[in-house]
Amino acid sequence: MKKTIAAALTFFALTTATSFAQGVYSRPFDNRAPQAQGRYNNDQVQDELKIDRIDAIVGLSRRQEKQLRKIENNYDQLFASARMTPDGFRQLQLRKRQDVLAVLTSSQRDRLFAYQQNNRPGRPMPYGRRG
Repeated sequence: MKKTIAAALTFFALTTATSFAQGVYSRPFDNRAPQAQGRYNNDQVQDELKIDRIDAIVGLSRRQEKQLRKIENNYDQLFASARMTPDGFRQLQLRKRQDVLAVLTSSQRDRLFAYQQNNRPGRPMPYGRRG
């Protein structure tokens, strides 16, 4: 009787452990974040905020806004679909920045660079922390 119960418990333990171990490999591995199925996800909101911020600084035309949205959408698809090394990711970000700057006129680029220089973090305040 004892041998039968011990054999049944051993069999149960081995089959349970085997089924748990095999369950991990049944679905493909993907470490990307799940995509939102809604019409307007957080990434699109962030893109709109970036374009609005650039518009407030340099004053974009409608055509430039459309081009920037198109650039953002193209690079969003590239970032989502491709797995790349950190160096490849950095190069893709640099190419995106160059494409965005190519849309701007030279005076708009100058205004953007001046704004970025004045608002750099770590820049000492002229009258201390509280002004």
